Amino acid sequence: MMPSTGAPAGVTPMSLRPGLLLATVFLCVYGGLALTVDFPKAAFGFQSDEATYYMMGYSLAEDGDLAYRKEDLVRVWREFPGGPAGVFLKKGHTLKGGPDPDPSRYFYGKSFIYPLAAAPFVKLFGTNGFLVLHALLVSIVLLCSYLFLHARARAATSALLAGAFVMASVVPVYFVWIMPEVFNFSLALLAFFCWLYKEVADTARSPRGTAWLFTRRSDLVCAALLGIDTFSKPTNALLFAAPVLWWLLRAIRRRTSVSDHQPSRPGRRVVTRTLIPSLLVFIVFAGGLFAVNMAVSGEWNYQGGERNTYYFEFPFQNAVPQHDLGLTKSREGVMGNIIFNPRTFASNLAHNLEYFFIGRYTGLLGYFFPAVFAIVAFFAAPRRRPGWQWLVLAAGLLQGIIFIVATPYTWHGGGVGNRYFFSGYGVMLFVLPPIESLAAALTPWIAGGVFVSAMVLNPFVASFRPADNAKSGLLRLLPVELTLVNDLPVNTDPDHARLWFGDNPGKGDPGFLVYFLDDNAYGREADKSFWTRGDSKAEFIIKTDRPMRRAIFTLTSGPKSADVTVAVGGRSERVHLDPGQTRQVALAMPPGTPFEKEVQALVWLASVSCDSGFTPIFYDPQSSDSRYLGVRVHPELELRPQ
Repeated sequence: MMPSTGAPAGVTPMSLRPGLLLATVFLCVYGGLALTVDFPKAAFGFQSDEATYYMMGYSLAEDGDLAYRKEDLVRVWREFPGGPAGVFLKKGHTLKGGPDPDPSRYFYGKSFIYPLAAAPFVKLFGTNGFLVLHALLVSIVLLCSYLFLHARARAATSALLAGAFVMASVVPVYFVWIMPEVFNFSLALLAFFCWLYKEVADTARSPRGTAWLFTRRSDLVCAALLGIDTFSKPTNALLFAAPVLWWLLRAIRRRTSVSDHQPSRPGRRVVTRTLIPSLLVFIVFAGGLFAVNMAVSGEWNYQGGERNTYYFEFPFQNAVPQHDLGLTKSREGVMGNIIFNPRTFASNLAHNLEYFFIGRYTGLLGYFFPAVFAIVAFFAAPRRRPGWQWLVLAAGLLQGIIFIVATPYTWHGGGVGNRYFFSGYGVMLFVLPPIESLAAALTPWIAGGVFVSAMVLNPFVASFRPADNAKSGLLRLLPVELTLVNDLPVNTDPDHARLWFGDNPGKGDPGFLVYFLDDNAYGREADKSFWTRGDSKAEFIIKTDRPMRRAIFTLTSGPKSADVTVAVGGRSERVHLDPGQTRQVALAMPPGTPFEKEVQALVWLASVSCDSGFTPIFYDPQSSDSRYLGVRVHPELELRPQ
């Protein structure tokens, strides 16, 4: 039986069943995964910042505190024999700034709100409890997304679009991460749902139980959720600007539309009954949580102070002096000299804006296609879009742009896609205009699925080997984020990243670093050359510390002839090689993309493609080399004259 909506006679009620079905199916499938997967084995160890959140979740669930002691460290080895690699720890202080009176403890250098939300589930289900929390959150997200979309469009297209918004993106990949990305995404989306549902829905058609969404209580819930989200990631405070501006605009509009006898009462009512209470709720939740953090560790900034990260040995593991174990990772202040460097600011901004939308490893197109679909649909008829929707679009995109400006060399956060954009992605659902066409509603499923289906179907492998995600398929056609060269996924594989070439004895040629972006090159040989894979295109990044005049590639074919194309920085040349022939190709190098994070550097994208191949064991009976080879490449660089 259809759930009752309480709609009066003659009014077509909203159909709740498709949304409930969508949420239930997700909860059954992913809830089942959450409860049954052997997480430590499936995850291959900790990714990124997972160790910190894992330890915080268990510390809250088992010890009821946020202090790091030896028992917290011992607990990790029950499931992860490699230890909590990458854990962030910091020394505490008194509220007056003095040293912690208990020198035998540290505190965790991350926000505690996500592990606090997960702690009850960790207590019940162990490590899998983190995933149970994710399953519940995303199920609620799907139901609310459907309700919002169905308020303006028919049920079938609304269910398709709500499902695509989650499943045709990298959200399911981060479902298996013990990190707050899914948490932040869910809070942002649910907050905006509470704010905006009343803008599109009709009380007479809405399902039973949604009446409160048409009252100011929904705005207070929105403020509370965004306050919590802000403590989880401070840049999420920018999301709160959208509803605040909308309430202000509404107050101004009402004030100017009334008669001269009562010039301010309607506008004043919006301010006193909605804006001010919501601001107070936001401050109470966000400020209150930061105050709790100060009470626990003596500092409001959980990423500041004496904060270190540890990879191989950890405090209290043994008798090694503790200050020798970690790497300093304190985040205090803004690196203005790097952000606003006049030599690189314009270049970084232009390149990063391009990469933000269409980058191979981070772009919205490949990893958050439903957001791109929403933006395109929005601008198909911009004059028909309500004012609140423009504010949502600006707030969502600002979540990405703020990192592009403030952290131009690390703005994606590592991992799969742009994990720093998750809160912004959550609100992009509300950029969608009403869509009635089933074909249009299927578009994000089809296009998004082409990019992310392999990752979604195998999230653990996609997470553990992030560089593999863009080695084939449509992602490989997108531009490489040269500004992120130090943080690209290939850096997780030492056989592919930071390989030293050039600097040949007796030649005086400069040395340089190479980052192989795929498996179509077989790594560096002893003579600082490399073989490409046959019938393939090997892409790589060249990084130097000074401008270069030319790149010189010495090419040697095997027992088969080959046509080879060499490219650097958009310039290319094609040559033919007879069997066993050696030829040189010299290409003038363009200025390069500047990279000035710690030191000055320049980077170029290069490639070598070969249209034939051979396997040595079939040509040389003495060989044991079973690789499928294309052409041998010996790269050198020539300095630009001073």
